[in-house]
Amino acid sequence: MRLIVSFASALALLGGVGFAVAQDSPPSRLIGASQPLPRDGTYVADDRLTFVVDRRGDSVRLRFDGGDEVFYLSTEAAPMGGRVLKYDTGAVALKVAGWGAVTLYTAADKNGLPAEFSDMPQSVDLPSIGEKDVKPLAAKLAQELSSREDFALGFAADWDAVGKSEVLRTLACDAMRNATYALESVAKTAKRVLLFDRIHIVRVVQGAKAGVTVQKGILLITIAPQMGLSARPSSLAIARAMQAVL
Repeated sequence: MRLIVSFASALALLGGVGFAVAQDSPPSRLIGASQPLPRDGTYVADDRLTFVVDRRGDSVRLRFDGGDEVFYLSTEAAPMGGRVLKYDTGAVALKVAGWGAVTLYTAADKNGLPAEFSDMPQSVDLPSIGEKDVKPLAAKLAQELSSREDFALGFAADWDAVGKSEVLRTLACDAMRNATYALESVAKTAKRVLLFDRIHIVRVVQGAKAGVTVQKGILLITIAPQMGLSARPSSLAIARAMQAVL
């Protein structure tokens, strides 16, 4: 599990993300044609950022190479048959032109990075987590926070319920990973001391909708299994929520 690589990519996305498929002749597709955008598969931006996209229901999923976080992006129509894809924070992740060009936006490249489609086979999905692997994953994440950031913190959940449901297990593990990425990013800011002083436990609970709050030393991450596998906050949303209250 490469948390640092994953969050470095994710943090860059706080400013928005997009990709551009290089094409000499934009009208290679009929502008305004009814086609799924972006094309499923692997993209490379600026010869250094590799990511994979595919569809899951009404969402487009995105994962960066070397990272364990899967982002679920909402989509909106754009002029000339294009699409705008956004994170759960509302920040732009990708823009796709009607003829298929994809642009990735990052905090460092606010004007966007062109991305080219690659035939490199990769999957957005992560390996599944078994019933007996949930608590060891939580312990591993806590240990990584301790060793990398000198941050003592524990994870809590209804481990029995989580272990018996595949959907709950997937959401809970995603939530714990995403919280770890967010904690690592905030720990690198001027709010590091406040973070260590005010947050001691990450608790994952079920609720009507996904969300994140900070209360009485607890970073409370709400997952909503009835709403599907996208119903957990991203690392970006968790980091933003913590920054707002620290």
